[in-house]
Amino acid sequence: METLFLLAHPLRWRLIEVLASGEHTSGQLADAVQFERGVGREAVSKHLTRLSRAGLVTTRVDMNHRIYRLSPRVIGALAGLVEHLQRLREPAQYDDLDADGEGADIGAERPPTWDEEGDEGCWCIRKSRQMGAI
Repeated sequence: METLFLLAHPLRWRLIEVLASGEHTSGQLADAVQFERGVGREAVSKHLTRLSRAGLVTTRVDMNHRIYRLSPRVIGALAGLVEHLQRLREPAQYDDLDADGEGADIGAERPPTWDEEGDEGCWCIRKSRQMGAI
């Protein structure tokens, strides 16, 4: 659960997203988030330190730069958490609810899916978002 707590912070999550694209120096990371999040380099450094201490990012020094990269542990930890939540959720059978919270037609041969415009009229948010919209 510590991993979820760390990643729940919007700035730390954004840093993880940036690092998912590859290695970056601390300066590059600060530049990437300073404008969009309105934070200073010191705040970015503190968040990177927390992520590093938790083993979610790794750091190496290259001359005058600290270079950060995403640890493979992040993906494994998130995958493990998602699997755990899915196991807990299965007995509850939430999948029989539609987007409005009303009961779906349980007797239907197949559940409703996304419409042509892509609106969220899906019978199951979990299934519709599996491929990255979360």
